Amino acid sequence: MSRKIAFLFILFLTSHLHVNAQEDHMRKIRQLKANISLLGIRANYELRLLKYSTLNLEAGIDMSVAYSSNSLLGDDYWTFGGFPTFSGEFRQYYGLVRREERGKRIDNNAGNYFSLTGGYRTLAWYSGSSGAGGGYGFIIPAWGMQRSWGKRFSFDARFGLEYAPTFSNQGVMPSIRVGFGYVIL
Repeated sequence: MSRKIAFLFILFLTSHLHVNAQEDHMRKIRQLKANISLLGIRANYELRLLKYSTLNLEAGIDMSVAYSSNSLLGDDYWTFGGFPTFSGEFRQYYGLVRREERGKRIDNNAGNYFSLTGGYRTLAWYSGSSGAGGGYGFIIPAWGMQRSWGKRFSFDARFGLEYAPTFSNQGVMPSIRVGFGYVIL
C-alpha cells in the first residue's frame, strides 16, 4: 500500500515539475500588484512555486458596512469599519494549456485556480467601536479566476468559504472577493 502511495506521489510531483518552454514565456515567475475592490484595497506579491502553482502574499485593508437594529432600545444605526489584513494564499492553476491552445491569454498569470488562504485580520482600526483591539485568524478554501486586460490591468474573482473559529463564534461564512488590479512588476 505504501509503495502505491509513494509511486502516485512521485508521479504527481514529476507531472507538475515538467516544464513547457512555450508556456513559460507567457507566465510570470513573480508579479507585484495593487488591487482595489468594493470592500478593500490591497497589495499582493505572487511568486511561482511550480509550473502551475503560485504563492500569493497579500497585505491590505478590508472594509465592511453593517446595519444594526436593536428593537429593545430603539437604536438603529449604520457602522463602517476597516480591518488591516495579512494573508498567504497557495494557488493551483488548471487548464492553462487548453486556454492557450484556444487563443486565450495566460499572461500576468491569467487563468482559473483552486486556492487555500490562511491569514490574520486585525480589529484595531474599526471605527464603530471605541478602540477594539485584537484580531482573528482565518482559513479560506476557494475557487477563483484571474484575467488580464491590456499589459498592466487585471481582474480577479474568488469564491469560497471562510473559516474563522475565534470570530464571534460564527465559524463558517461565505467569502467573495471581486477586484481590479494594476500590475506594477
